[in-house]
Amino acid sequence: MTKKISGSLFILILLFYGLIYSILNLDYNTAYHDEALNILMGRQVLSGQPCPPCPLSGGTVIIHPVLASLGDSLGGLYGARTVSLLFGLGLTYIIYLIGKTIYNQNIGLIAASIFIFTGSTLYLSKLATYDIIAAFFLGLSFLLILLSEKTQTIHRKNAWLFAGATALFLAAISKYVVPVYIPAISLYVLWKNKLLRTTLYFLLPLSIFLLLYTYFALYPVKDLIIGSVMGAQEESQVSFSTLSSWTFRWVALPYLLATFGAFHKEKGKTAILFIALSTPIIILHLTTGAEQSVNKNVIHAIIFLCPAAAIGIDKMGDLFSRGSTTNIVKLFFIISVLFIVWAYGIYELHWLEKQYPDTSPVVIFFEENGFDGMVVTIDSDYGEATYKYMLDSYYPNAQFVPIAELARMKNSMNPLYKKPDFVIFDEFYSKKYLHNMALEYMESQYKLIKTFDIYLSWGTKEVKIFARR
Repeated sequence: MTKKISGSLFILILLFYGLIYSILNLDYNTAYHDEALNILMGRQVLSGQPCPPCPLSGGTVIIHPVLASLGDSLGGLYGARTVSLLFGLGLTYIIYLIGKTIYNQNIGLIAASIFIFTGSTLYLSKLATYDIIAAFFLGLSFLLILLSEKTQTIHRKNAWLFAGATALFLAAISKYVVPVYIPAISLYVLWKNKLLRTTLYFLLPLSIFLLLYTYFALYPVKDLIIGSVMGAQEESQVSFSTLSSWTFRWVALPYLLATFGAFHKEKGKTAILFIALSTPIIILHLTTGAEQSVNKNVIHAIIFLCPAAAIGIDKMGDLFSRGSTTNIVKLFFIISVLFIVWAYGIYELHWLEKQYPDTSPVVIFFEENGFDGMVVTIDSDYGEATYKYMLDSYYPNAQFVPIAELARMKNSMNPLYKKPDFVIFDEFYSKKYLHNMALEYMESQYKLIKTFDIYLSWGTKEVKIFARR
């Protein structure tokens, strides 16, 4: 009874730590483009307005954008980020239950500690994007599958499998990269269950859900989606060596700890299995050569690595305390390793918080120098959502238009076309051909009125603002 109480108390302490540590720094940065776009799309969906960017979203707009916009309506950007935080804390508890289910409570607590201490977890839990929600449903799906193995009641076993398939479907549509895990998880279910049960209660419902969603939501806009995916992949190509270093930067420590788990006397095979289940997203990035969102997508690998790493720490603790007559030596070792994970996680978090630009100087400039009804364009096909979101309460009638869209309106002699009052040259969001397109507006009609240096964790980018003479 004492063990159960202490275990419950410890997981509550972990969740409280994640809650307080995140809440105290929810304003670490202005809204990143993806955050702003998700909130704006959610507003459009809820109000029934047309949503042009919705088909190009990396996940269904019915789940995260709607939730983020509801959070935003209650507490602004803080509210939208708090939605992610709740899912991040929920996923931490799921990791605890996964570790507890596959071995014991101690492994669950260690796994949850590794997860909540990881920089990627803390960061995505306060980023108003669909990453942590997709990860939550992926983790929930696997937990439900594990629970189906533990019950002896046939009806409950079938119900858990069906619920696991439903959660996996929600993960897949929350972020379109998650389906890469479907083959591996399906094989796992087939390995643990009879073919008939796997087909009827897992594969069949999952296939029906995915087919219906594809037919009604994706197929009508397939050309837009394919073009967006191909364009993003082409723009984010890097060398294999560079991509490897960027990918494993975020998962090297969990993989190292998980490797020790493979030598665990009782649960070595389980650790190996979880390591294998972590790899689909890693393989996807390494084989395609696309680096876009790799430091966010690794959260899906970390879900499976944490239980394996917990088994590894338990194994290392046994080796370290060999010959000791008490558990104090092993406990001291485990706490020491977790402290290293925590310290490295904080270092990762600080880097991640500054990977996207803090546009507050630009926002403040427009608050002081802009006007309602102004037309602002940026030398990119995205990025304008940040300014629209941040300045909407100041200038509800202002237009923030991507340069390509503005050029199309001009060339087609659209009556809604207006010459921009301000042109933003943003080195972070800019693309070369769009930058050249924006230069055509310069001529002698615009003058440089402000330059900002935006400091990022990996360098400095410049933002220039030109105003019409």
